[in-house]
Amino acid sequence: MDVMESTRSGDVSGAPAGALPRSAWLDLMVDAVATAAVEEACPESAGGAAFRNCLTALVRVHVQVMALTALSSGGRGAVVEEPARRLGRWLAEQRVPAPTVKDLYWTAMRRMLDLWSETQWRGLAAAGGGAAASGELVTRATRLVMDLTEEGKGLALAAHEAATADLLRGGNPRRRDLVLEILDGRHPKATFALEADLGHRLSGSHLCVLIRADDLAGAQKVFRAAQAATKIRDGLLVAIDGTTWAGWLSRPRPLDAGALGALREALAGTGARTAIGGPRTGLDGFRRAHQEARRAEDMRSVLALDGELCLNFNDFALETVLLSDVSAASAFAADELGELADRTPRAARIRGTLFAWLSSGSQTLTASRLGIHENTVRLRLATAADALGPDFTDRRIELLTALRLHRALGADRLLTAAGLATPDS
Repeated sequence: MDVMESTRSGDVSGAPAGALPRSAWLDLMVDAVATAAVEEACPESAGGAAFRNCLTALVRVHVQVMALTALSSGGRGAVVEEPARRLGRWLAEQRVPAPTVKDLYWTAMRRMLDLWSETQWRGLAAAGGGAAASGELVTRATRLVMDLTEEGKGLALAAHEAATADLLRGGNPRRRDLVLEILDGRHPKATFALEADLGHRLSGSHLCVLIRADDLAGAQKVFRAAQAATKIRDGLLVAIDGTTWAGWLSRPRPLDAGALGALREALAGTGARTAIGGPRTGLDGFRRAHQEARRAEDMRSVLALDGELCLNFNDFALETVLLSDVSAASAFAADELGELADRTPRAARIRGTLFAWLSSGSQTLTASRLGIHENTVRLRLATAADALGPDFTDRRIELLTALRLHRALGADRLLTAAGLATPDS
């Protein structure tokens, strides 16, 4: 087993400190400690993959702070307070009990000290070169790790207690349970009692915004931006899993296109990853808006969006259906577009003009939308006719669908999936 394999599997003892730069050795040890802390302190029943991934990232921050402080040649380092408080708040929001906070910290500390001991504390060698650490340095490092663990645990527990009190006062744990029950279809009707318990009206029109955030404060900041953009005060925000929050914006009537555009712009401006579903009406609309937002988010890895942060399901409703089979959809689009599917700038210009013209049905509107002269539109459409054949207007639906697929996937991915190019070609 080589050094990388042994450390990734939690066996850092197989990696001599002198064989790796100190920073690389420390990173590998932090991974092993974080994994041990999650597996021992947070059993699988505490949550799914999202829970474990988020918790692992937070544990890594704490362990790295302790390790770097212990490795320093100076005096006792300061605890990074915000990561500790953040961990406590996050665990409270996920309804993880306070004892888990203690278990998490002490498990990480024990694993860290065990690993250093197994490697004869070589990671602490001030002189480097694989020399063994002095007894004085080992004693100081052990004391620092224990003190920092105690302080971090205290900060996290205090934040956990405060967050739990806030959640109980606001009734949020119960609201989250009700929302999950509604999404699972366990409430067939929007009764007065259900709305009273939820604290949110289920009649009217609903938009759902999925928000990726590390904690409640981050999700609330994004949701407030959505409320400000739409001028909707009636909102509901709950945690769906470890890093995903769902917020509903509800009003008597659906938002118009202008307001939806303002919402998307505001969400993109937050810098958070978001997805929008709806508007949909009534209790079924409450569920469907969430399903649409989830479908848009699930398609993020498939769509070629150049880092676009906010996805609106309505912009990709057709694509979410067609791209359930990316290879088949790509082959269809490539067959329809022929040489216009190529990755060249010329093909891209023709595709853009053809899409605008097929969507509007007017050369004048196409020229206006693209900011070009009508004669340019005519020339590009003539080029499209040469490539697609004179009867291409008889396949408007097929061509529009192919163009949307091409826009969603991008030329490289579409041609590769269709078997017409390799990723590096």
